[in-house]
Amino acid sequence: MKHNRTILFVLSVFTLAAILLSACGPAATPTPTSGPVTLTVSGLVNKELQLTDSALHAMNVVTLNLVHPKKGATDYTGVRLNDILNQAGLKAGAATVTFTANDGFTNDLDLATVQACADCLVAFDPATPGVYNLAMPGQTSGKAWVNGLVSITIK
Repeated sequence: MKHNRTILFVLSVFTLAAILLSACGPAATPTPTSGPVTLTVSGLVNKELQLTDSALHAMNVVTLNLVHPKKGATDYTGVRLNDILNQAGLKAGAATVTFTANDGFTNDLDLATVQACADCLVAFDPATPGVYNLAMPGQTSGKAWVNGLVSITIK
């Protein structure tokens, strides 16, 4: 009988010690709410991206003075388009990029033109957080400067 109480006592001590030690670990940090997906990159990519506004702001953000075909020189702040494409990784055979706006408008550009544009940006809309405008210096058509950009599809 005394032997059973000793075993029960030792098991109780080990159980209590395990419970106390488990509470000594690092405090759980709450996962920040990342918010809704505001930009997707899909198609012939190695890694499809579903980017939130906070994820885009966490990337290398730059401010550039770019010449819009209708508005002239304007400062744009955003992420270089090629940085986003590099993060997704392009698959062999990719030749065209389709940009889609939140109103359904689409514009296609050949991939070589997009890659040659070092200053093309997914620019943050200064008036509306979570809305992006494509800034495409060197493109003489205003259609290439897609407003309300929501997706980039590589074909």
